[in-house]
Amino acid sequence: MPRNAGASKRAGKDPNAPKRPLSAFFIFSQDERPDIKKKSPSLSVGDIAKEIGLRWKNVSDDVKKRYEQKAAVEIQKYEVRLAEYKKSGGVSSARGDKAAAKASESKIPASKSKSSDENSDDDDDEDSDEDEGRIN
Repeated sequence: MPRNAGASKRAGKDPNAPKRPLSAFFIFSQDERPDIKKKSPSLSVGDIAKEIGLRWKNVSDDVKKRYEQKAAVEIQKYEVRLAEYKKSGGVSSARGDKAAAKASESKIPASKSKSSDENSDDDDDEDSDEDEGRIN
């Protein structure tokens, strides 16, 4: 079993929180994808992504600036939505504190939670011979 199985280090995302804005490349990607699919419908998702990357790399600076301006507008809209979200109490610090407390509780391994009295009685058991060869 993995070391951190079941233990989450981060609190879950609030599904009501505003989504982050797209970058200039992803806005460009949204515009280019239908054109690529139309011209080459047999391309895989990965091949389409490679083609979009090549087009972005070779596009003129003027076109990139237009997409960067669109991205800047999206960032401004996102910041307004985020401020409204926070103002309406969408971010719940109490919820985050509970999640953090739960995560810290689960970080204590079961072997560490035994009392020292229980461990002292195990010295004469057969299991203790096996434990001596282990490196902790």
